[in-house]
Amino acid sequence: MKAEREDWFEAQDELDPDRLVFLDETATTTNMVRRYGWAVRGERCRVAVPHGHVWTPPGVQAKSLYRRCA
Repeated sequence: MKAEREDWFEAQDELDPDRLVFLDETATTTNMVRRYGWAVRGERCRVAVPHGHVWTPPGVQAKSLYRRCA
């Protein structure tokens, strides 16, 4: 296994950066939403935010060197 790892590490110099794609996964929970906000004086601040349960929507992106792919 160590030899395979070393071979892979040394082969990285041959990789073309323009052809690499990185997968990025992230998630945020709905209980991280602010429960207060700002409004014009005398007006009520109304914002629709999820509440009552915690939901974690996942987010996955494919990124290349110059742009997002998906």
